[in-house]
Formats: sequence, C-alpha cells, structure tokens
Amino acid sequence: MKKNQIVAIDIGTNSIKLVQLMQTGSGISLVSAGVEHYPLESATDDHDLQTISEALQQLWRQVQGRNIPVVMSIPRALVASRRLADIPLEVTDEQLQQGIAERAETELPFSEEIVHDYHDTIRTDTNISVELIGTRRDTVQKYINYLKPVGILPRALLPSAMAIGVLATTHTSAPVAMVVDIGAGNTDFGVIHNETLKFSRSFSIGGNQLTQRYQNEGAVDFESAERQKIVNATLISPDLSATPTHEWAARLVGELERSIAATERELSINRESQPCEILLCGGGARIPGLADYCTERLHILTRLWNPYDAFKEVQDERQADSESIDEFADTLAVALGLGVNAFTNKVVLDLLPKEEKTKVTQIEKRRQLIAVATAGGILIVGLGLGGLTWSRMQQTEMGFLDEQIRTNRKAENDAKTRLVKDTAIAGLLSPRVSPMDILRELSTRFGDRTKISWKSIDIRRLDEPDKTKITFNVEASSHAEISQMVGIMAQSGLFTNTKSGQVTSIEKNKKQISQAQITCNLVSNAPEMFAKIRSSQPAQKQ
Repeated sequence: MKKNQIVAIDIGTNSIKLVQLMQTGSGISLVSAGVEHYPLESATDDHDLQTISEALQQLWRQVQGRNIPVVMSIPRALVASRRLADIPLEVTDEQLQQGIAERAETELPFSEEIVHDYHDTIRTDTNISVELIGTRRDTVQKYINYLKPVGILPRALLPSAMAIGVLATTHTSAPVAMVVDIGAGNTDFGVIHNETLKFSRSFSIGGNQLTQRYQNEGAVDFESAERQKIVNATLISPDLSATPTHEWAARLVGELERSIAATERELSINRESQPCEILLCGGGARIPGLADYCTERLHILTRLWNPYDAFKEVQDERQADSESIDEFADTLAVALGLGVNAFTNKVVLDLLPKEEKTKVTQIEKRRQLIAVATAGGILIVGLGLGGLTWSRMQQTEMGFLDEQIRTNRKAENDAKTRLVKDTAIAGLLSPRVSPMDILRELSTRFGDRTKISWKSIDIRRLDEPDKTKITFNVEASSHAEISQMVGIMAQSGLFTNTKSGQVTSIEKNKKQISQAQITCNLVSNAPEMFAKIRSSQPAQKQ
C-alpha cells in the first residue's frame, strides 16, 4: 500500500470529482485531479449505479500507482447531527461509546437502520459533550456500491461539509469564517470558529435550480438552458432584478441569512465583535458579481475561494498540471479536504460500517502477506542461483579462464562494435509517431469543416507516446457536434482519456458558435498502430 498517497472521491449531483494526493517532506502535493460529468436531463435527475460507476472508471484511469487507499464523501444533506451535552464526567470511554450508540436511535431523525459516529468531544468542569453524526445504512451502502464495479473499497467515509471545513481552516485568518460550497443540486454551509468546524447544514439551492429557471422562462430543454445560463447568468447589472439569476440569488441569500442566524444562536457569535468573512466555492460561485451581491445583502465580506491555490505552493516531480486543473479547481473543495484529512486526522470521524472496515483490513493484510511471500521467494531463488554459480566457479581453473579471456579479446571488441551499430539501426527502425500522423488521423475522421474546425493544437512529449498529451481548441456548429467528436475520437482506438472542457457559446457572423478545449492521450501501442496505417496507405506518385 502507498502509505504516503491517498485517492479521494466526491460523488456529486452532476459530476464526480477525484484527486490523488501525496504527502512529501515539503507538504501535501496534488498528483492528479479530474472531473467527469453525467448527462444533464433535469434539475433533479437521479443518476443510476451504472452511470456513476462508468464515470468513475474514466477517472480511475488517471490514478498513478496501485493499491492506493481510497476515501470518499457523503453529501451533508444526507446526514444529521446532534450535540449531546449532558454526559456525566465519570463515564469511561467504553461507557461513552455504548451510551452514544443507544441515544443515536432516538436522537437521529431516521426510522431506518442507521450508521453513526461522534467527534469533537469537549470536557468541562461539569459534563462531557460530543457531536453525534449519523445517516441511513442503505444510503451509505449505495455510495459504497458506486465504487464496487471499479474494484474499489473505501477505507473511510466523511460528510462533505466536514471535508470542506478541514481544508478551509488553512485558508482563512478570520475569527469566524463561513464556507459556502454551491454545487449543482445543493449548497453546503459551514462555520469555522477557532480553526474548527462548529456548525454545518445543507439546503437544496444549487446551479441546477438556476438552470431550471432558464428552462422554464425559455421553454427549452435542460441542456439548452444550461448553455444559456453559462452565457447569460450575471449579477453585475443591478437594474435587472427580475432576471432568473437575481431571483435565484435572492433565494440563496435568504437561506444564507437563516443559516447565519442559526449559527449566531448556537455558537453565541456576535458579528460586530468577531469579524466574519464568507468563502464562496463550487460551480455555482462562478456567476459574475455573486460575491459582491452577498457582501451587499448580508453585510459580511464575501470572496471567491479557490481550494486548489494552497497546493500550487507545494512542488513535487509528480505535481499535477496546474493549467488543466484551473478550469474546475473551484469544485474540488470536498475531494481535497477528504485527502488532507486522511493525512492529518483533523476530524476523527468515519461513517463507514464496521463490516466494510473489516473487509478493507483483511484485503490489506492479504496484500501484505502476498508481498512478503513474493519477496521471500525471490530471495530464496536468488540465494540458490548464487550458490550454484559460486560452486561452478570454484570448479573452473583460474588459469584457463585468463587464457580464454586473452584469446577472445578481439572477438569481444568486434562484437561490441557490431552491437552498437545494430542498436542504432534498431532505434531508427523502431515505430515512431509524428505530428503529421496525428493531424492526418484527425483530418481523416473529421473531414467536414462546416460542422467542426480546429483553431489550435498543442502536442507535448511526443517522444514518449505513453505520456503524450494532446490539447486542441475547436469550434463547432453546436454542442452536440463537440460531444459527437469526443465520441468518435474515443472509438478510434488511437486516442484515450478524451475529455471536453466547458463548452461556451459565442456569436460569429451572426451565428451561434460553440467553443471547447479537448484533451486526450495516445494509447500505449500508438507507434505500432500509426506504422500500420502508414504502411497501408498507397504511395504517392512522383
């Protein structure tokens, strides 16, 4: 197991996020990160096991290494919390666990079988208090099942708001910081006080609800409304108070006001004596003017927060490509917080059922036994061969060997010369990939320039095909053409990990044009495949 690495998975309403982190001497660095979106059909679309598992399989291909531990999140909206503040001081740790287990059945608002844990134990002169966290067992099992088709077992399960809180504590110096993660289906709200998450809740206002408002106003399908939202949603113009964006933002601020009021009651926080700030993140926070709108309405300084910024400061030879991550970095708060917590144990809480933890432990032990047995077998074989070789050497007279070496010196030198020449020739004859190969393949598959065209292309590390990265910007007549292009490339057999960035729409020559950035890699046997293509093409006449 890679003890200094972790993979964190955040399964959201519209997409799944995965990050791979590594702990080094200089801190925690980001090895890789990716986002895979599900098909958009409605604001409340409940994606099935197959859809989410297929998205995870796409992301899992970018994980570097094997047997890396995995942690995952469960949405804050699916868990409940209670502060138990009347526990006697004299109870032992064992009695505390048993007492909390009994109270969980009555304190948590679930009639089904539950999974629970507790943290943030506070001891005063009179009693003990803890925060009890729980959720339905079948909910936990559903999230575990998403990972099974990929052959993954998580070793920990943490509520999303707690993961965000772990990360945000290192990104703010305000006495009271409120983190607002605006996702597609829900918004997570958390309050950090004295560098600890002290309050959290989730409410069902997210980017999908704004898309639905555009859908209702324009009587279009959900995907078309999503494109309209990306282009038109803004809060910079104050005179457009009746737009879908302003109506949505007013509802969002209303929920934030209720959340802040609940925070002040439970934590006895006075905003006038304890300066506060709000950190906005998530895809919904990208709306122009939203931070200023919240500052004006809530009278609390609000700023956009990029969770990825801190990881750019830790450099490592396996550091992820910052430019490719920047376009979705503001959606990685949960996944990054999960990974950081796995290394730091800032929040000691886990909603993974005991039987699942047992499975993980058994698998890890089995892997350790296999590794030890393999190492032992190699050692035994090595010792046996070494002893046999030594015995044979002893049976050979040194004088005879010296004579043979002198006799064959010239033959040895001639062989070395021939070997150098043969190696050079073999290197020249080895299959290689040229930029023209790639351009020819793209031109063959996308000959109709009236539907899609390339504006720029960037090819890196072509001398190492298994590490080659191809990035190009395209323009198309519609979003569907870009999606079709990605599908065609994925079926070609030459390209892998083909992904489309955010599709934007512009007007050119009085026509709506869709633009996007496409990235992909070459398959490992691309040199051989391109060589076959070249050999099958008829020679051009001179």
